[in-house]
Amino acid sequence: KPNVSIDSIINPLKNNTNPGEKFFRSLNRWLRGLLSGKKINVAFHGILPSSEVFIANAERINTELAEMYLLPNFLTTQECERITKIIKSKLRPSTIASNTNEPDEKFRTSRTCDLGTIGDVFIEDIDQRICKMLGINASYSEIIQGQYYEHNQEFKSHTDYFEGDSFEEFAKKEGQRTYTFMIYLNDVKKGGETEFVKVSKKISPKQGMAVIWNNLNADGSINPNTVHHAHPVISGHKSIITKWFRSKGKGSMYTKSDAELLPKYTDVGFKKDSLDQNLFNKILQFYKKNQDKAEIEIVKDFIYKKENNEPASTLVDLDANLKKEIHLHLKPLLEEWSKTKLEPTFVYGIRVYGKDAVLKEHRDREKTHIVSAIINVDQNVDADWPLVIEDHCYRKHNIILSPGEIIFYEGAKLQHGRPHPLQGEEYANIFCHFRISGA
Repeated sequence: KPNVSIDSIINPLKNNTNPGEKFFRSLNRWLRGLLSGKKINVAFHGILPSSEVFIANAERINTELAEMYLLPNFLTTQECERITKIIKSKLRPSTIASNTNEPDEKFRTSRTCDLGTIGDVFIEDIDQRICKMLGINASYSEIIQGQYYEHNQEFKSHTDYFEGDSFEEFAKKEGQRTYTFMIYLNDVKKGGETEFVKVSKKISPKQGMAVIWNNLNADGSINPNTVHHAHPVISGHKSIITKWFRSKGKGSMYTKSDAELLPKYTDVGFKKDSLDQNLFNKILQFYKKNQDKAEIEIVKDFIYKKENNEPASTLVDLDANLKKEIHLHLKPLLEEWSKTKLEPTFVYGIRVYGKDAVLKEHRDREKTHIVSAIINVDQNVDADWPLVIEDHCYRKHNIILSPGEIIFYEGAKLQHGRPHPLQGEEYANIFCHFRISGA
């Protein structure tokens, strides 16, 4: 969970109730830096971010002045509209740091919703997806905020990091701001651009697109080149969410496994289709003829009965000719889908899951299981048994297969499994795997 107090986000100077010289010196210095982007040296505290993060779907903005990315379609239209509805129901005037927590009627004129405090499961899932996309432990972060801009509302040129005396006040303990992850929730009719003046980059709002930047240089010093201006909305409205990350948290900062650092080969990461009927008939006939030869499969803590952790699957071995035919048939289909040349690695036998079976959510082998397919051969179930799989934006999907249907998927990169116990007697699948040609 985010590890930063809500008081430090809404009003970082709230606890400073003495309106003396120290407070005004801190506030004035912070505002000067905010308005000018002038670099004021700050002693770094916490864990230094890596030179750059890996975001498979993102476009790196072509500049040496800052680490910045554009990530299109991180949220769907439906997700954006749902978040905007929540934001509009709980708005308050936006603030900047002050000892009164009052809105600034000239500098920042939008309204804000503290999404991370409302206890909404949907918002919490979006929060976790942002953390996973960036690959940073959630404890190194602040809660999500929503901002809503109407006609002529803006947030003038400012930076997101803390500096000077203000750093001592509310960032030394909880850490400097590292990455900013901002998502546009709607297309704006006119205006509302985010302009990074020193980078010469002006970004027009596009629904679902995230803009991500590192507020620091590689050595941990603050980067004034990240100064940005949320331009006034001329026509329509602008709705966004923002999540800031910090240099301090609990445990390791970075969370991505080696498999998550693999490149992506498709837009979504999986595709459902139907298997050629003639090939399916061969497979089904073989299964019916040989299912009495199934051998118990022991895959401890991976495939098991939910109730007692006992083995929950058997395996019917395929003959070599049928394995070869499956590989030869699927290879061109998967190459077309993944837009890359592939080499076959494994076709396992027919795995038959039994009653109460669970398949642990996992990622496949990074060398040999890059692009894969699951063929549903047969099933005797009382309720659908979905494959739960994440897409490239860490959004979970429940995929239902019927006999003769197939799913293509990037198995090494994407987490997948069947975490819900099988309600029924059996569910039989074939798994077919490929690696990248020449890898």
